Amino acid sequence: MVYLTDGKPDDPMSIPTVIVTGAAKRLGRTIAEQFFTRGCNLVLHYNHSAQEAKALANKFIMQRENSCAVVGCDLEQDNVAQQIIDIALEKFGHIDYLINNASVFYPTPVEKASNDMMKSILKINWRQPEKLALAARPYLAEQQGAIVNLIDIYAEAGLSEHTFYVAAKAALLESSRMMARAFAPRVRVNCVSPGAILWPEQKEDNPSDKNEPVDKIKQKILDNSALKRLGSPADIASTATFLAMDASYMTGCNIRVDGGRRLYL
Repeated sequence: MVYLTDGKPDDPMSIPTVIVTGAAKRLGRTIAEQFFTRGCNLVLHYNHSAQEAKALANKFIMQRENSCAVVGCDLEQDNVAQQIIDIALEKFGHIDYLINNASVFYPTPVEKASNDMMKSILKINWRQPEKLALAARPYLAEQQGAIVNLIDIYAEAGLSEHTFYVAAKAALLESSRMMARAFAPRVRVNCVSPGAILWPEQKEDNPSDKNEPVDKIKQKILDNSALKRLGSPADIASTATFLAMDASYMTGCNIRVDGGRRLYL
């Protein structure tokens, strides 16, 4: 566990606090930047991307003192959910929003996937977000706060050779609906399901037919969507901030931000 902080705010209760998991890069970074722009204090979680997380925190701190804490931990480990919540409370004294963005994504074909792969993907993509939600629940209730879980359009449609990933995201989607009922009326729980926003960083992790090159598969995905183009991380971030900060009469919802990709699945 790594804890970076620049001190405590003079009046932390006057500013909303948001926890973003997987906040160092890609979608998580853009989501964190969007919440900061909306005036929130940030607790940034990362696993391997320490340099990027600390650089982002320093960027926020330069703009507004005492506005950020950084937590480095592996979500496969037990008890880290409560530790993240404790750090947020130590730094800011309250929690308004929880954004479960951290995820792992790689192929797990049924005939080759191991038990270790299954456990890792299910834990990080499903069980740990649930644990974070449960640990944060009493503090979110004090603020009439909200949880936003990042899902995936394939949670409702399936994706070849990514069985465990799809299963984990589908489980988190259903858990989110159940939590929306259980946590009401003081905590709202909603979801965002991205479509083609960012391609996986590793070539071998891209959805692909073994008989076609990755670039051709990518183009086919875009062609098989209503808007025929790649989306932007800002599209996801603006939806997450809307659900957390503005959508006061929405809970148990899943918003697909996919350019109409789901229409073709």
